[in-house]
Amino acid sequence: MKKTINKSLKKSLNRRITVYFLIILILTVAVSAVWNYYSTRESILDMEKSQAEGCTQTVSNMLQHYGTAALHGAHDTEEYRYIRNAIRNFCMGFGQDALHLYTVDTAAKRRNVLLAVASDKELDSILEQEGTEVLDGSLLEKAEDAVLTERETLHREEWRTQYGRIYAWTSMFRDPDSAEPILICMEYNIETERGHILRDFLEDILLPVAALSVAFLVLMLLFKKRIAEPIRLISDRMESFARDSRRKPEPLNINSEDEIGEIACSFEKMTEDISTYVSNIEKLTQERVETDVQLDIARRIQNGLVPEKTGMDGDGFSISAMTRPAKGVGGDFYDCFEREDGSVCIVMGDVSGKGITGAIFMAMIKTVIREKLKAGFSPAETLNQANRELTAQNPEGLFCTVFAAILNPGTGELRYANAGHTYPVLLRFNEALLKPKNGIALGLFDDAEIVDETMTLAPGQGIFLYTDGVTDALNPERIPFGIQKLTDTLREQPDARETAEETILRVSSAVGAYCEGVEPFDDMAAMVLIRTDKRSGGRMRPIPVALDSFEEIKEAAFAAAGNTPETRKALLACDEALTNTVRYSGATELAFRCEKEGDTLCVTFSDNGIPFDPTAVPVEDKEFETLDSGGMGLNLIRQTASSVRYERKDGRNIFTMRFRI
Repeated sequence: MKKTINKSLKKSLNRRITVYFLIILILTVAVSAVWNYYSTRESILDMEKSQAEGCTQTVSNMLQHYGTAALHGAHDTEEYRYIRNAIRNFCMGFGQDALHLYTVDTAAKRRNVLLAVASDKELDSILEQEGTEVLDGSLLEKAEDAVLTERETLHREEWRTQYGRIYAWTSMFRDPDSAEPILICMEYNIETERGHILRDFLEDILLPVAALSVAFLVLMLLFKKRIAEPIRLISDRMESFARDSRRKPEPLNINSEDEIGEIACSFEKMTEDISTYVSNIEKLTQERVETDVQLDIARRIQNGLVPEKTGMDGDGFSISAMTRPAKGVGGDFYDCFEREDGSVCIVMGDVSGKGITGAIFMAMIKTVIREKLKAGFSPAETLNQANRELTAQNPEGLFCTVFAAILNPGTGELRYANAGHTYPVLLRFNEALLKPKNGIALGLFDDAEIVDETMTLAPGQGIFLYTDGVTDALNPERIPFGIQKLTDTLREQPDARETAEETILRVSSAVGAYCEGVEPFDDMAAMVLIRTDKRSGGRMRPIPVALDSFEEIKEAAFAAAGNTPETRKALLACDEALTNTVRYSGATELAFRCEKEGDTLCVTFSDNGIPFDPTAVPVEDKEFETLDSGGMGLNLIRQTASSVRYERKDGRNIFTMRFRI
């Protein structure tokens, strides 16, 4: 089948050119034929008219000379015979089929034929015996019209007589001896006229058509030899070379100095170049595949170290963070975790490098800082010790800016230190910038001179950490997002009860909308830490993995927030979350926590089932009547809760929902 297709493709150019030439030839012949036929017809008609005019003038002169008395008298007189023979000679000499002289009696509806002659002897003898005759309707109307309008100019009409269809040229002669005008009618047989036209047309058109046909055949032969066959040869060589680019094709031996010769030379040079490049391309492709595999592995490793989004709620704090590398992997990072003493550590950093280089350096810095903070060091001690280790093992001269802080959720004390990082934004402090004493970036000098500072966060207050990828993000006009727009965005929070996750999403959406249509050129990371009210009864309460456990959840919700419409609406979402856990998670252990934080009801479920993140599942919008066909639980939870959060921790699914009450 492939050979058939290739053969068809090879013939397609020759076939197309042939079709194009045939179309041009047919159109040329058709246009020429139409024009020639029209010209021939007009020429024949002009000749007929000229003959009719000459005949009319001759007959009129004869009648003026001899008078018309002999025509109105007996037809067997010598004078009538003389006039008739003369007029018949005129008819034959001017190439007419018949000639009539007659008057019209409009009252009697008759045509009085004074004289009728024909070129044909048999028809002439018949016409000689005719006299007065009755006209049919159409002929009579034409004759009457000629008489009544006194039309003296020569005019042409088509008549249908007992002898066939004719063209009649009619003119009027004014007889001085009679009040009635005499009509001179010269007849031409239509078929005879058409035969003359066709004969002249064929004589004029056959020779040009024959010449064009011969020229077409010669041109097609030249095209086949000089163009089609060389192109077919080049096509065959290209097909062979495409199957095996390592084998150099045979020489084409096309020596023409036209465009075909140039194509052949270009093809031979191209095959030499491609053969040289193929081996290099294979090597580059193999290296690229290996690089892509390594990059994908690095991306997955980095996602394990720094997830694209994360959240953590604890007793007296709430954290949400996100990152977006400009390439597959990047150098921006964050970290958040609880220490054994109940304090919360947060870190935000920005490595000078990009791509894999920055990711490797980032992983080393993040690991060192996390170890120091978990060991109980303060932020400044951690950053100073990390700096000394990095400067001793930094052959590429990379550096990193870092902001680290430790929150005591009980007292609200925030101890922080800064190593050349961008200034954080304080939340619910009129979104002012926190401006600590800046130490130098890690990895540059042995002594970074980083010191600890402290401040106190009240419940509801927090801090926003970010890298310069947020403020340096450009819009299509190449204008950066900027610190002012960032603080304005944070200040314009729709609700004072906005959660850390909602703040992160709002800022991320604002930056994305600002930079829409522009590819990011720098990594981006952001984190929100908010101090919350100290929880009462914050321990998880074990319950059976059964639908009947909903009654215990309902009692805890009413006890925490009261039996209100908002609480009952929140319980609908809790019922759906419990149902999904019981039916689909495969869990054998289930616990929940239900407590009120200001104007917010917080409900958390914890189970040891299979990992499943309901916040990552896209749910289509559906009408209420079709919700039972799938997705009803997730839709109801997302529409009811002000925020939802999922994390997998210590082999358990932890799903938290917050409701405004």
